[in-house]
Amino acid sequence: MNVFKRSRSLAFTLATILAGAACTHSGAESRSGSGTALGSAAVSEVQSARMVAQQVSYSMVKASGTPVETQLANAKKAKKAVFLVVTGNGVTKTAQALAVAKEAQVLYPNSVVVEMNRDDAANAALVAEWRLASAPLPLILVISTKGQPAGGYVLQQATPQNLAALVPSPKLELIYEAVGSGKHVILALTKKSFSDRKAVLSECQKAVALLNREAVVVEVDMDDLQEVTLMQKLGVNPAVAQSSVTLVINKQGQVAGQSTSIPDAEKLAKAATTPVKKGCGPGCGPAGCGKQ
Repeated sequence: MNVFKRSRSLAFTLATILAGAACTHSGAESRSGSGTALGSAAVSEVQSARMVAQQVSYSMVKASGTPVETQLANAKKAKKAVFLVVTGNGVTKTAQALAVAKEAQVLYPNSVVVEMNRDDAANAALVAEWRLASAPLPLILVISTKGQPAGGYVLQQATPQNLAALVPSPKLELIYEAVGSGKHVILALTKKSFSDRKAVLSECQKAVALLNREAVVVEVDMDDLQEVTLMQKLGVNPAVAQSSVTLVINKQGQVAGQSTSIPDAEKLAKAATTPVKKGCGPGCGPAGCGKQ
């Protein structure tokens, strides 16, 4: 099985991503055990920050009067994304953070802005769950339509554009959901016109069985315009692709292997369960540098 020429990580878990990209390259660092993929020098500023992200609509929602948890639940039920502005008592520039979040809503209309005061006792459970107690504020987090984490920025780095860009596509949402629930992902990027599509999907399903159902298959149609950004981040160019591409994403959200031909189910399963070596560089595969 062919593998990525460099180790990559996707931000699929409850970490606040400050790099702006959901996919990071060989310089990225993964924290073992947490499934956290971190993406920039600024990450050190918010190492303790955990987040939730979820898509919501263009109307400002005030935290006063309604518990934040209820607002998030209502947004999820309405299949909207949330731009969550985390602030606190005495925190300056909260108004500026809210303004940036509202501009992000304009770019992604199916969303709402929710403000959460970290120091409000009513929000203690969320603060503990997302590990926001010592996070720098104000912080803007993005929550997906299914309540899955998608990323976030401290105010100094937040722009309407990079916040809106964190809202995941439908297939990326499925990947977030799978990794967030502790499963591997066998990602098949195909086209209905590809002759290998059926065989590729069959091997992917066999790999899931070999992994004792601790994996899911996610199929991405290369002709799906909603998934263009995802494919770009994965280095897949549908314009030149002549056959299906299969990626293995492990429980830590790392791309552990890639096949550009009909994959072998056993190799897919092995890639999922073999730790990705750090610092391997080009040719790093699940069996070691330059090996399959």
